[in-house]
Amino acid sequence: MMKKLVLTGAAGRLGSYLREPLSKMCEELVSTDIIDDFGALYPTETYAKADVAVYDQIAPLLEGAEMVVHFGAIVDEKPFEELLGPNFVGSYNIWEAAYQHGVQRVVYASSIHAVGMHKKADFIGTDAPHKPDTFYGLAK
Repeated sequence: MMKKLVLTGAAGRLGSYLREPLSKMCEELVSTDIIDDFGALYPTETYAKADVAVYDQIAPLLEGAEMVVHFGAIVDEKPFEELLGPNFVGSYNIWEAAYQHGVQRVVYASSIHAVGMHKKADFIGTDAPHKPDTFYGLAK
């Protein structure tokens, strides 16, 4: 069992589903998101409000972590300027903080938006051409 695991985007669609199973994999689950009134639900879980786009908010949370599951991003169709912080700078901050704190494993989810929509019959493998259809997809 891991001592500490950090989950970004804990209030999002995927993050909210992963909180319970991740809480069973570690002694301490640090769930983080930018939402104020979001709290811990499981015995090993603590909640920390933090913006992944602000290095000084997110980096301290990774201290002592063995793994980070990074799902913190904005999926909405918004102008590039609004997505730059959370989706681009935020991911950079996670990777940099993980490196600085010696985190051994980072789980980073991609998206269909990174390769664009294909015909229903197409198999989309890891070598699929990149045709991001949104700024969110470009960040993935």
